[in-house]
Amino acid sequence: MEYRVEEKYICTEGELRILAGRLSHLMEEDAHHGEEGKYQIRSLYFDDYDNTCFAETMDGVNDRKKFRIRIYGGCADKISLEVKYKCSGMTKKESCPLTEKQCSAVMAGKVPAYRKGDPTVLHMLFLAMRTSLLRPVVIVQYERTAYINKTGNVRVTFDRNISASADIRNFLEPKLRLLPVMEKGKHVLEVKYDEVLPSYIAQALETGRQQQTPYSKYRECRIAAQAYYTGGISWVQGM
Repeated sequence: MEYRVEEKYICTEGELRILAGRLSHLMEEDAHHGEEGKYQIRSLYFDDYDNTCFAETMDGVNDRKKFRIRIYGGCADKISLEVKYKCSGMTKKESCPLTEKQCSAVMAGKVPAYRKGDPTVLHMLFLAMRTSLLRPVVIVQYERTAYINKTGNVRVTFDRNISASADIRNFLEPKLRLLPVMEKGKHVLEVKYDEVLPSYIAQALETGRQQQTPYSKYRECRIAAQAYYTGGISWVQGM
């Protein structure tokens, strides 16, 4: 996959409802939506011994990458390993499937033996775990509503209830101890496209209030996890 533009905005629930009314006539809803028009995403992020990923995200380093394991709906039936690259405000990702056994081993900090024919992304993770002491550090969970348009390969997502968890050993369990990381009533709008955003979609997204932001779910959840480790906050039970 080539690099794509990725823009982020902080929106209120009211603004997202207005945008949903507009986009529903212009774009297709994601096929993964449940009855409530959304689905849950849970990601386990990694960092190395020197916390390089966190430091680079805090500093806004131009060219960086992160490893993560992702599941949907709190279910371990489909587990994906992803590496996400970011460069000059554009992103791309590569992924491969993981078995539950592989995932559990990696969560425990074990580096399974690399086998000939394994996907490149898996090889990259194993190499980083061996050479840079990469290990899982935080869980990011949220609920996503997504709209898709083939023209320009556009994907618009509303990410609500963004929460962090340090409960890494239970990443594959249905329930986690969670901590919301955004102000109540605030959510993240993401707009992704290849090169040019079609004008009619750009107009539909305009509310006169949005300002683009470098908001990072990973960064905010790492900060929340650090507060937990130092005793500054407590977790709540959630789905």
